Amino acid sequence: MGKQGKKTGIASPKSAKELLDMYFLDMRSALLETAAAMDRVERAEGGNEIASDPRVQKLFKSFDIIKNNKGSRSEDFLKLFSEM
Repeated sequence: MGKQGKKTGIASPKSAKELLDMYFLDMRSALLETAAAMDRVERAEGGNEIASDPRVQKLFKSFDIIKNNKGSRSEDFLKLFSEM
């Protein structure tokens, strides 16, 4: 940890707000696409049986990573899906 309890590393020349403004629509689009794909899979024949599929379980775990793992999301996400 660096000064004032912040993690050290390569800092962006942009502010958090500028980065959010820049990436928000792309992030929203990717999440919407994922939600729509899950809806299509679940509505298809046998859709009620996919909840136990390891790939679906990894997707659900990835949502927790996005929500809870501050600062290491991409690394944790890649580790999760490298176990396939």
